[in-house]
Amino acid sequence: MAIKCTVTTDLQAKDKNGYSGIQKHVEHDKKINHANQDIVFSETQFNQYDESPKTRAAIDQWNDEHFKDYVEEHDKHQREKGHAERQYGSVKDYLKRKKKATAVLTIGNMEVQSKLMQQFCPKTSYQEEKLPDGTTHLVFKLKDQSSQPIPDNIAIAKQFYGCFNRALIKATNNNVGWTLKDKSRVNVGDYLHRGRYATNNDEMGISHIHYELATFGMTRGGKKRSAHVTNSLNQALVSLHHAVTGKYCSGRDATKWFRANMDQFALKCLEEELHKAYKVPQNKKILDFERKTKEDKTLQTGLSMEQLKAQHQEIADHQKVVKSLQDQANNLTSQNNDVQSQVATVTKNLKSIYEATTGQQAVDKDGNDLSPLEMANGITKAARRSQKDKKQAENDAQAAEEKSKAAEEQQKKQEQHLTQQRQQLQTIQNQINDADEQIKQRKLQRIKAAQQEIDQNDLADANNQPITVTENNITQIEQELDKWRQEQQANWETDKQNYHNELNNLTKELVSKRTESADLTNTNQQLSHQNQQLQNDNKAIQNQITGYKNQLVDTIAENAPEHKVESSLLKPNETAQPVISDTGRKQHLRQNLKYLMDTATKVLQKIKTEATKFINHITQTLTQPTQNQQSNPTSQHSAYLDPSSIERSDKPFDHRKELKLMNDPAIKLKKAILLATNEQLQRTNQQLKNNITKQPNQDNDLQR
Repeated sequence: MAIKCTVTTDLQAKDKNGYSGIQKHVEHDKKINHANQDIVFSETQFNQYDESPKTRAAIDQWNDEHFKDYVEEHDKHQREKGHAERQYGSVKDYLKRKKKATAVLTIGNMEVQSKLMQQFCPKTSYQEEKLPDGTTHLVFKLKDQSSQPIPDNIAIAKQFYGCFNRALIKATNNNVGWTLKDKSRVNVGDYLHRGRYATNNDEMGISHIHYELATFGMTRGGKKRSAHVTNSLNQALVSLHHAVTGKYCSGRDATKWFRANMDQFALKCLEEELHKAYKVPQNKKILDFERKTKEDKTLQTGLSMEQLKAQHQEIADHQKVVKSLQDQANNLTSQNNDVQSQVATVTKNLKSIYEATTGQQAVDKDGNDLSPLEMANGITKAARRSQKDKKQAENDAQAAEEKSKAAEEQQKKQEQHLTQQRQQLQTIQNQINDADEQIKQRKLQRIKAAQQEIDQNDLADANNQPITVTENNITQIEQELDKWRQEQQANWETDKQNYHNELNNLTKELVSKRTESADLTNTNQQLSHQNQQLQNDNKAIQNQITGYKNQLVDTIAENAPEHKVESSLLKPNETAQPVISDTGRKQHLRQNLKYLMDTATKVLQKIKTEATKFINHITQTLTQPTQNQQSNPTSQHSAYLDPSSIERSDKPFDHRKELKLMNDPAIKLKKAILLATNEQLQRTNQQLKNNITKQPNQDNDLQR
């Protein structure tokens, strides 16, 4: 016969820590003081973990693929609106502010696991462990009396827990999903992507798996905001439901739908693993899926070991109360039986007296037994008929009647007492039920109030784990909350004093700032006066620069009237004009001072170069020998030097200056003129006339 088995998938999205917040809880390190004291550390070796950097990187990559476009579009929109501080920056920073999801998958419960161990494992491989409520649970016997490992039992346990590990991991794989009618595939991992995980086989319960979930969903959008991506767990479930069924539903309905599908699939995975590992025929069913509701308290899955023990203890206490009431009822029934026995004895004695006195059986005409009163009356009548021993008979009859009445009275009292006891028992039972209900309601109110206060203040336990208030820990948590409130009150008083001190400091600082503000006002007035002076100076400098520009433009116009500004320095679609024109002059005046100085320098340098070339050419003409010139030409001036006219100079001789003068074109020209012949002077004169005649022609050509 198949074992009835339930499956639970617990999805949670409580805080921003996600799987990192429960990592210590699932590792079961002996060095850590765990809240769960029912961990069998010898079986921790059968747990299976995947918390590798590769798995973490895969989750980050999955998140980037699903949220990168949304984050970039959001940041771009914020920059365009001028709210750069509202940017997410990256997918990691966007998800850092969001709640993270985790899940726990549990197949069966403690009883189911014990039955499976009894069915597939040798009796020598496990042993019973008692719980506080008196129930037992099976654990593997992995060490002998000398604390030495038992290899055979370890192998059996490894095979047994291996079935659970493989089933739990397979049921939560990302490639689990549905094939639609159009042959397309929808995987759970497209919307609920599993990351790090840990299977726990070493708790005194059933094997289960904790795993990380990266969630992705699309909102439906509305009038104010279009549809967009989100990592909300509810929206991810709604999006997955829509992708598979094509229909929209609420988050609650989507969660029920997902659990209904995944729970049955998980049980199927375990069924297949057990068939393979223990070679069970395929037509023999091992486990039968069972769904328990909140109203059915006979079996609950997904409970922690502490909750399960508390449940058993509560049942045991209730059974003790019921047994006590049953004992009271049994005592009352026993007393009633004693009274009935006494009444029967009195009736029997009275019957014997009646038959002895009357000589008739103590029955009426219908054959029914006479009542004690009727028998007493019969005895009285028989005594009256008998004169002999009349008085004795009367006494006997009277005694019998008194005894009968006493017996009836006693029976009546016993019946009344029994009825009262039953009523009291029923009243006590009703009071117990009312008290249980009141205690239950009061406890639920306390749990709700404590949980609400914890959630509102974001409180966590010593391991930074979320606190869940239950019936077992409500008293302890209320004590911790009282202690926390006292600490908060003390901190508030301290903060109040600190704020008061800070306010005094700020008041002093404000006075100082006001004094400083007055100083700054005076300084500002001085700076304003200086600024006005600087503006006046700047205006004078601008006027000087304008004058310099006019002088430079005049120089350019005088020496290069056809000069034009480069097109790259002009406005778009503007044509360069000669500086001699009004437009060209305005174009030159718009340029900076450096440009005008460089241009004037180039123009003057060009004039200097041309003048130097002309002087050198004239000098060369004057010094060029003529055909009629003799070897010793006759100079136009006397070269005689009177030695007596030479006087000592009072200035030192500077050979660099002398060399510069020797190379000066003007000096060379003067020297050539002094030494030139008449023929050379005539030739030079003719050449000058030609140049003077040629220059106007060139100017006319340029103007044309």
